[in-house]
Amino acid sequence: MPGLDFSMPYNNDLKTLEELLKLQGLGGNRISEIYLSSPQEHSGSGRIMPRTNADKFLKVVGLIHSKGIRVNLVLNTTCQGADWYSSAKKNSILSFLKTMHREQGIEAVTIANPIYIGLVKQRLPEIEVCASVLSDVDSVKRAMLVREFGADTITVAADINRCINLLKEIKKATGARIKIMVNEGCLYNCVFRKFHFNFVSHWSKELGHSSMEGKDFFEHCMTVTQKDHSQIFKSGWVRPEDLESYKDITTSFKMVGRARSDNMVLRAARAYMSQHYEGNLIDIICSSLHAFGITYGAYIDNAELGKSGFFSHITTCDRECHKCSYCQQLAEKLLKLNVVTRGKLEDMGKKELADKLEAAGKLPYYG
Repeated sequence: MPGLDFSMPYNNDLKTLEELLKLQGLGGNRISEIYLSSPQEHSGSGRIMPRTNADKFLKVVGLIHSKGIRVNLVLNTTCQGADWYSSAKKNSILSFLKTMHREQGIEAVTIANPIYIGLVKQRLPEIEVCASVLSDVDSVKRAMLVREFGADTITVAADINRCINLLKEIKKATGARIKIMVNEGCLYNCVFRKFHFNFVSHWSKELGHSSMEGKDFFEHCMTVTQKDHSQIFKSGWVRPEDLESYKDITTSFKMVGRARSDNMVLRAARAYMSQHYEGNLIDIICSSLHAFGITYGAYIDNAELGKSGFFSHITTCDRECHKCSYCQQLAEKLLKLNVVTRGKLEDMGKKELADKLEAAGKLPYYG
């Protein structure tokens, strides 16, 4: 299989970015692009990021380009207020994007709203337009519509990451490049999702920082997962070892992490680029499963899950979860709670404690 292409996140920390760029070529794979949010004065996005300005933003763009890597600008809000469709707002966003593309060399833009996908492709036909995972492309019909509006690349909804035949049909019907987001840990068919991202879209633009009232939206997802541990296995994440199974569909993969710590970003990047990971799978998964892992000490041995034949089963099932107990049986067999790992301690800002416990041979610690 030819080397894989990874779209990696910029988490607004230059040191993390510098370390991330050093991973180029790991496992014979490559970082083809870094995706990042714009300054908040222009747009919000699907993640709440620390406030930035034009100077900081352009410095990051320059660093990425200096390494021969593309920049993908993320403008993937799912809601941007009552004036989102006004001529003034559309012209403002398009003017900013035109400047970034033609003067700063930004090669791609990720957009959720199909109306803006169409506007950008019409005004800037030379830029690569990527339909965001927040476009909710989960069928051939939706894929064909965003393609008709102008999407060159489609990041499919994580809910269909394991629907191999459907992904093949989408690729065949659209001719678009397919990108798969590999480590998002949202609930399968999550009922909170659109409300979550509408909230984030507003907050990411209006305040532009990550400390805010209402940040407990993951608690609702965690409540569902705590009551039903099978939800962990139904989520749309893909193990690093299973990426090559998508070779007939795509070699392009996207890693979540813009709102994550340096340790989390680099740990997951190493795992996916090397296509191998030993340890707690949940330590490289983001979103609500990451929060669940921290809160409840959730632990799944990635190697043991691989031995179970999980990928083969989950990519051939009929998604009639109410009739099936497979994921529940896996949870009963493989899920452990109250386990402390190095990854968890790092993500909680306790790296020094992790170093001490690891040196003493006390990690992972099973409580």
